[in-house]
Amino acid sequence: MSDATAEINELVVSFIANVRVNDERSNEIAGRFTDLIANKKVKLLQLILALKDRFLSEDDQERADALACLSAVLCSLKPEQLLKNDVSVIFNFYMSKLDDEALLQQCLRGLNALVSMKYAAIDETAKLLTFLKDNYTSSNHLAAVRYIPFCILDAVQKKWIDQLSDNKNFGTLYIESYIKVASGEKDPRNLLLSFSLNKVITTKLRNFAAAHYSHQLFDILFSYFPITFKPPKDDAYKISNADLKLALRQALSASDIFAADALGNLIDKLAATSPAIKNDTLLTLLACLDTFGGKPCVEYWLPMWNALKFEIMHSSDGSENSYMDPIAKDEPQNLSHNQSNYRLSLDVLRSVAKQLVGLDKAIFVTYATHIIEELKPNFQYTKDLRQSCGVLAAIGSANLVAFNEIIDQTLPLFLENTSEISKLKLMLLNLSFFLDSYITLCKGLQGNESELNTFIKENHLNDQKDEILMILGMALTSNSKIEVTVRTLSVIQFTKLIKMQGYLTREEVALIIQYLTETILTDTNKNIYYACLEGLKVISETYEDLVYDVCLKQLLDLLPNRFNELVLYHKDEEIIQIDIVLKVILDFTTSRHTLIKESIVALIRKLLDVYNTGDDEAVDYCFVLLSTIYSLFDNNIVMMDIEDVTNIKKISESDIFTILNNDSESNAILLDDQNLSLISNLLYFLNAKSKREIHQEELIRYNNLFIDEYHVISQSSRLVLPWVKVLEALDKDASFAELHKVMDSAVTLVRNSSTTQMSSFEKLGYMELITTLVNKWFNGPEENIVIEKYVDWSNHTTVNLEMIAWIAKGLIMKNSPVSEVIVSKFLELLNDTEYGVVSSKLFELFVVDISSLGKIKGITWNNNVKMLYKQKFFNDVFQKLVASYGQPNLSLDIKCNYLTALSLILKHTPNKLVEQFMNDLLPMLLQALEMPNTEVRISALDTLKDTTEKFSLLITENIDTLLHLLLKLVVPGSEYNNVTVRLLALQLIGLLANAVPLNYLQPYKQEVINSLLATLSDKKRVVRKQCIDTRQIYFELGQVPFE
Repeated sequence: MSDATAEINELVVSFIANVRVNDERSNEIAGRFTDLIANKKVKLLQLILALKDRFLSEDDQERADALACLSAVLCSLKPEQLLKNDVSVIFNFYMSKLDDEALLQQCLRGLNALVSMKYAAIDETAKLLTFLKDNYTSSNHLAAVRYIPFCILDAVQKKWIDQLSDNKNFGTLYIESYIKVASGEKDPRNLLLSFSLNKVITTKLRNFAAAHYSHQLFDILFSYFPITFKPPKDDAYKISNADLKLALRQALSASDIFAADALGNLIDKLAATSPAIKNDTLLTLLACLDTFGGKPCVEYWLPMWNALKFEIMHSSDGSENSYMDPIAKDEPQNLSHNQSNYRLSLDVLRSVAKQLVGLDKAIFVTYATHIIEELKPNFQYTKDLRQSCGVLAAIGSANLVAFNEIIDQTLPLFLENTSEISKLKLMLLNLSFFLDSYITLCKGLQGNESELNTFIKENHLNDQKDEILMILGMALTSNSKIEVTVRTLSVIQFTKLIKMQGYLTREEVALIIQYLTETILTDTNKNIYYACLEGLKVISETYEDLVYDVCLKQLLDLLPNRFNELVLYHKDEEIIQIDIVLKVILDFTTSRHTLIKESIVALIRKLLDVYNTGDDEAVDYCFVLLSTIYSLFDNNIVMMDIEDVTNIKKISESDIFTILNNDSESNAILLDDQNLSLISNLLYFLNAKSKREIHQEELIRYNNLFIDEYHVISQSSRLVLPWVKVLEALDKDASFAELHKVMDSAVTLVRNSSTTQMSSFEKLGYMELITTLVNKWFNGPEENIVIEKYVDWSNHTTVNLEMIAWIAKGLIMKNSPVSEVIVSKFLELLNDTEYGVVSSKLFELFVVDISSLGKIKGITWNNNVKMLYKQKFFNDVFQKLVASYGQPNLSLDIKCNYLTALSLILKHTPNKLVEQFMNDLLPMLLQALEMPNTEVRISALDTLKDTTEKFSLLITENIDTLLHLLLKLVVPGSEYNNVTVRLLALQLIGLLANAVPLNYLQPYKQEVINSLLATLSDKKRVVRKQCIDTRQIYFELGQVPFE
């Protein structure tokens, strides 16, 4: 036992030494006491005896430290670890110390721990509550001390909530204790707990609270409303203004016992001039209405309406422009502190309507009729119509009863068939609110099938459907195309009708699709175009089959077989441009599976028909069709599933090969470079998203076709490109039996290209074939075979160097270490006076993108291209280029080679990769601006333009050199200062005004203004305009802007 006593004494001494000095250490010691007690090695009584002398000390701090030790141990104990008798004895001990002011904080802390113990008695808890009610004065203590009574109250309600709600004396004692503790509190952390406890009292002790304490409880809360608290910078508790606002709002709206006090006071607060206070008030009012029910609304709906109508009628929210925006989203916003006061005011009126309908329909009718009668003159005199309709539509969106009442009383005020443009415009704007109301109601009923079906069947807007459709149809078709506003509004309202769940029949939807199709084809106004486009997209989400039957089929049927044929539209026999039809198809089919699939299949079939005409116009028409099909694939390939693409391939691949298999001299696709490139890429898309398990047999089939039938490796052929695109799409793990044979033949054909009159297009195709084979199928040890067998540095012909570069590209893209051998040799060639120029231009090839050698999301097996290969290549090459460029005694031509190589690499390298090298790069970029090479200058200007602001200090250090170089580049006449160079230089001069400190740039102000004078007469308008803008920046340099 003596050992235990010694250990206790040692721990006590250690605790006392650390308390108030090292909280972490003192808590650790308290934990060791707890372990000893839990393991029954010591008893709590032994600790108390060890602390006895300190408890009796005349020194306040020593007594407080001793009690802190005991309280810390109690806080560390689990609720079941203290026996009933221990709890009682210690509880009475703590209660006896409450009169000692120096010990109050630690007393409360220990009592808080005891209240939560399993064997704490209700009588003892009542004694503690009585102390808080009668003897505790919060204003005498700091926030940290005041926090503990709130914790005690929280612990009491968690342990004794049933007893508190059943026992009147205990419950009222708790409430009175809370009122005493919470009154006058100001600390944010304490307030959060206070608001939470208030909510517990008004909900779980409702009967006791409502009887005598509702006003006091409300006053405690409302004295803080509205909260303007701003947390200090170093707030340890991370409590925000929004946290306090939300907690207070939840407390005020927790129970209807506050109804009489809250609604009146909140309505008074609506008169506040601060938008933030008004916003908080509206949000709180909404929360209260949802809880309080309909009875309080009977008394307060009129003063509420009177308080809100000024806010609503003078709001600019939901202006006419928002209704004219064809792609504006009309979905109701979620309730949040950022929601506008206008929207919140409407939500309050909606909530009142909902509560009154639930209470008594007659009272709701009185409410609605009063507001309608007050707003009627606005319809007569067309004043504040938008706001008036907003109010009525908001009330109508409460539920079916409210909706029908509003529709019956309001629509007759403005819905009429009129040909007056001004009236028609207002009517369409007004109607929009009530269509939104229908949409809002349906969304609120999602998940409640029965109520939703009832609303769809019984809403009174059904009675007006025929008239609405007739008015919208007349507004769209009977008005001049000059009347853009009315026509746009009618399209927007048609779109809203589609969004109204269950409102239209399929026949009516088909009619609207027809309206929109006719309009989008025949109206050239961009607002109307986008409104119709949005409408067709919305319809496609629900009625894709109808859109296909009514719209897409019609559009596809309009396309003629010959480019010079007129596309006559049946409506007034209007002439429609082919490119308009294709643009509409491309724009509205986005992301819709069926429409994309049917469009691609039909357009490929049309392509075959056009191709078969064989006339002179077929080349251009085929290009337009192929561009559209390519865009449909390119825009949607990620979301297209394998089944869709497989089906398209089954249907359309034969049509593509019918075209490719025709070696006629008038083949509009095979003999045109652009068309053949596009149709080749279609084969890429068809195979890239096909089933992976068939790729092996497909590779065999395609190889047999192109090698044996089309003879692409025995002689040069334009069909090499479609074959390459197919190979780039197929699985890299598929076995390529003829790999070495194909590679040998491709290399031979390329090397002999100058003697066999191979076209540049064909040569490019074979080069890409070599890159694809190296990247996908020459792996591991075979990469070295490629170097040994096909890389011949003794042959310095341009075509051979190009071919080696294409081989290197295949290796570089998969980060192969073998590629370093080739790149190093090309770096050496840059120093060669004879071959350096050719070699420098080949560096662009290493980083230029080939779209069909990219990645499609979800497909990892079609190539060995690494995501960060450009980063690795740039990191490897940049320092070598810089070091070589910095060699002494280099001629200008050799330096130009290095700068050309660097500039062409930068042209295709993301700026983020370049930034870390700017200190070394800037001197080279400045010299590149003087090089007699347009591409080098453009690349250098692009890099400088993208990095100027980020590296303003570095730019400032070189401002004199840079600015004078740029002023030389804006002068027309030089063969290297083309329009792009001049434009970029002017833009960069303008950017310098923001990047360089004023005191460094001010000395150059007049020089820049004067030097740019000649550029004002530049032949290119775009350059003249930029010159004016740049000069204006320098005219204003250093001036104080007007407020």
